[in-house]
Amino acid sequence: MNINENSPEDRVPQDQSAQDGVANDRDGLPPFVRSWKQLYQLLIGTLILLIVLFYLFMKHFQ
Repeated sequence: MNINENSPEDRVPQDQSAQDGVANDRDGLPPFVRSWKQLYQLLIGTLILLIVLFYLFMKHFQ
């Protein structure tokens, strides 16, 4: 069974892609963020929170 991932049904017509320029920028984004910048801010904030929590756990159980 041969599956063509780039079949014509998957492609967006050229006239529609020009109107939906913003939709192309959102490719791969999860539904809970609106932009790549917001996703990276969320990621960095989460990492900072984890670092602080692990530091506090380390100090508490030292």
